[in-house]
Amino acid sequence: MTSLSLRDRLVREAYLTRFSWAVQDHPHDHALVRDVRREVTATADQIGMRAAVAGLGHPRVLAEGYLAELGRRTPRWATGGVWAGLAVGALVYLALAYTLGTLDTLLDLGGGTLTRTTLGATTQYTATADALGVETSLSWQWLLLGAGVSAVAFALGSRAWRVWTPA
Repeated sequence: MTSLSLRDRLVREAYLTRFSWAVQDHPHDHALVRDVRREVTATADQIGMRAAVAGLGHPRVLAEGYLAELGRRTPRWATGGVWAGLAVGALVYLALAYTLGTLDTLLDLGGGTLTRTTLGATTQYTATADALGVETSLSWQWLLLGAGVSAVAFALGSRAWRVWTPA
Protein backbone atom coordinates (compact mmCIF):
# COMPACT_ATOMS: atom_id res chain seq x y z
CA MET A 1 0.00 0.00 0.00
CA THR A 2 1.47 3.32 -1.08
CA SER A 3 1.14 6.48 0.92
CA LEU A 4 -1.55 8.85 -0.26
CA SER A 5 -0.81 12.30 -1.55
CA LEU A 6 -2.27 15.28 0.28
CA ARG A 7 -4.79 15.77 -2.51
CA ASP A 8 -5.93 12.14 -2.32
CA ARG A 9 -6.32 12.35 1.46
CA LEU A 10 -8.36 15.54 1.12
CA VAL A 11 -10.63 13.95 -1.50
CA ARG A 12 -11.12 10.86 0.66
CA GLU A 13 -11.75 12.78 3.88
CA ALA A 14 -14.18 15.20 2.21
CA TYR A 15 -16.19 12.24 0.94
CA LEU A 16 -16.04 10.48 4.31
CA THR A 17 -17.18 13.61 6.15
CA ARG A 18 -20.25 13.87 3.95
CA PHE A 19 -20.87 10.13 4.30
CA SER A 20 -20.44 10.28 8.08
CA TRP A 21 -23.04 13.05 8.38
CA ALA A 22 -25.50 11.16 6.17
CA VAL A 23 -25.06 7.82 7.99
CA GLN A 24 -25.24 9.21 11.54
CA ASP A 25 -28.63 7.52 12.00
CA HIS A 26 -26.93 4.13 11.90
CA PRO A 27 -25.99 2.68 15.31
CA HIS A 28 -22.59 1.56 13.95
CA ASP A 29 -21.82 4.70 11.96
CA HIS A 30 -18.18 4.94 13.12
CA ALA A 31 -17.48 1.37 12.07
CA LEU A 32 -19.09 2.00 8.68
CA VAL A 33 -16.94 5.08 8.10
CA ARG A 34 -13.85 3.13 9.09
CA ASP A 35 -14.78 0.31 6.69
CA VAL A 36 -15.46 2.70 3.81
CA ARG A 37 -12.14 4.48 4.49
CA ARG A 38 -10.28 1.18 4.38
CA GLU A 39 -12.03 0.04 1.19
CA VAL A 40 -11.65 3.32 -0.69
CA THR A 41 -7.96 3.49 0.26
CA ALA A 42 -7.38 -0.06 -0.97
CA THR A 43 -9.26 0.62 -4.20
CA ALA A 44 -7.36 3.88 -4.72
CA ASP A 45 -4.09 1.93 -4.82
CA GLN A 46 -5.39 0.22 -7.95
CA ILE A 47 -7.42 2.86 -9.81
CA GLY A 48 -6.68 6.20 -8.13
CA MET A 49 -8.52 8.09 -5.41
CA ARG A 50 -10.84 10.12 -7.64
CA ALA A 51 -12.04 7.01 -9.45
CA ALA A 52 -12.39 5.08 -6.18
CA VAL A 53 -14.51 7.83 -4.63
CA ALA A 54 -16.54 8.24 -7.82
CA GLY A 55 -17.19 4.49 -7.80
CA LEU A 56 -18.86 4.77 -4.40
CA GLY A 57 -21.47 7.17 -5.73
CA HIS A 58 -23.00 10.04 -3.79
CA PRO A 59 -22.34 9.76 -0.03
CA ARG A 60 -26.02 10.22 0.84
CA VAL A 61 -27.06 7.42 -1.50
CA LEU A 62 -24.42 5.11 -0.02
CA ALA A 63 -25.60 6.01 3.50
CA GLU A 64 -29.25 5.41 2.58
CA GLY A 65 -28.31 1.90 1.49
CA TYR A 66 -26.84 1.15 4.90
CA LEU A 67 -29.76 2.78 6.69
CA ALA A 68 -32.29 0.76 4.67
CA GLU A 69 -30.74 -2.43 6.09
CA LEU A 70 -31.79 -1.34 9.60
CA GLY A 71 -35.48 -1.72 8.77
CA ARG A 72 -36.40 1.30 10.90
CA ARG A 73 -35.60 4.99 11.15
CA THR A 74 -33.44 6.18 14.03
CA PRO A 75 -32.92 9.59 15.65
CA ARG A 76 -30.12 11.87 14.45
CA TRP A 77 -28.48 12.71 17.76
CA ALA A 78 -25.63 14.77 16.29
CA THR A 79 -28.08 16.93 14.34
CA GLY A 80 -30.09 17.46 17.52
CA GLY A 81 -26.95 18.60 19.31
CA VAL A 82 -26.20 21.09 16.56
CA TRP A 83 -29.76 22.45 16.67
CA ALA A 84 -29.62 22.77 20.46
CA GLY A 85 -26.30 24.59 20.28
CA LEU A 86 -27.60 26.97 17.63
CA ALA A 87 -30.76 27.68 19.63
CA VAL A 88 -28.82 28.49 22.80
CA GLY A 89 -26.39 30.53 20.69
CA ALA A 90 -29.35 32.51 19.34
CA LEU A 91 -30.49 33.28 22.91
CA VAL A 92 -27.00 34.46 23.81
CA TYR A 93 -26.86 36.56 20.63
CA LEU A 94 -30.21 38.19 21.42
CA ALA A 95 -29.12 38.98 24.98
CA LEU A 96 -25.88 40.49 23.68
CA ALA A 97 -27.73 42.54 21.05
CA TYR A 98 -30.12 43.86 23.71
CA THR A 99 -27.20 44.71 25.99
CA LEU A 100 -25.31 46.58 23.27
CA GLY A 101 -28.47 48.43 22.24
CA THR A 102 -29.16 49.46 25.83
CA LEU A 103 -25.59 50.72 26.30
CA ASP A 104 -25.74 52.62 23.01
CA THR A 105 -29.03 54.24 24.03
CA LEU A 106 -27.60 55.25 27.39
CA LEU A 107 -24.63 56.87 25.65
CA ASP A 108 -26.94 58.71 23.24
CA LEU A 109 -28.89 60.04 26.23
CA GLY A 110 -25.72 61.42 27.82
CA GLY A 111 -24.68 58.41 29.92
CA GLY A 112 -25.91 57.02 33.18
CA THR A 113 -27.00 53.82 34.86
CA LEU A 114 -30.06 51.71 34.17
CA THR A 115 -31.29 48.70 36.15
CA ARG A 116 -33.66 46.13 34.63
CA THR A 117 -35.05 42.87 35.99
CA THR A 118 -35.99 40.17 33.48
CA LEU A 119 -36.99 36.61 34.41
CA GLY A 120 -35.75 37.15 37.95
CA ALA A 121 -32.27 38.33 36.94
CA THR A 122 -31.32 41.91 37.73
CA THR A 123 -28.99 43.58 35.25
CA GLN A 124 -27.34 46.95 35.71
CA TYR A 125 -26.14 48.80 32.61
CA THR A 126 -23.67 51.64 33.03
CA ALA A 127 -22.53 53.87 30.19
CA THR A 128 -20.34 56.94 30.58
CA ALA A 129 -17.93 58.74 28.30
CA ASP A 130 -15.06 56.85 29.96
CA ALA A 131 -16.45 53.35 30.49
CA LEU A 132 -19.13 50.84 29.64
CA GLY A 133 -20.25 48.21 32.11
CA VAL A 134 -22.80 45.47 32.56
CA GLU A 135 -23.42 43.60 35.78
CA THR A 136 -25.97 40.82 35.94
CA SER A 137 -27.08 37.89 38.02
CA LEU A 138 -28.27 34.49 36.90
CA SER A 139 -31.69 33.21 37.86
CA TRP A 140 -33.32 29.81 37.75
CA GLN A 141 -35.84 31.21 35.24
CA TRP A 142 -33.06 31.97 32.74
CA LEU A 143 -31.60 28.51 33.28
CA LEU A 144 -35.05 26.99 32.74
CA LEU A 145 -35.52 29.05 29.56
CA GLY A 146 -32.13 27.94 28.21
CA ALA A 147 -32.77 24.31 29.11
CA GLY A 148 -36.27 24.40 27.58
CA VAL A 149 -35.15 26.02 24.33
CA SER A 150 -32.24 23.59 24.11
CA ALA A 151 -34.44 20.55 24.81
CA VAL A 152 -37.08 21.52 22.24
CA ALA A 153 -34.44 22.26 19.59
CA PHE A 154 -32.66 18.98 20.39
CA ALA A 155 -35.88 16.96 20.18
CA LEU A 156 -36.89 18.53 16.87
CA GLY A 157 -33.42 18.41 15.34
CA SER A 158 -32.72 14.83 16.35
CA ARG A 159 -36.22 13.63 15.56
CA ALA A 160 -36.23 11.98 18.97
CA TRP A 161 -39.72 10.50 18.45
CA ARG A 162 -38.12 7.95 16.12
CA VAL A 163 -37.00 6.03 19.20
CA TRP A 164 -40.63 5.04 19.81
CA THR A 165 -41.94 4.72 16.25
CA PRO A 166 -41.30 1.94 13.76
CA ALA A 167 -40.28 2.57 10.17
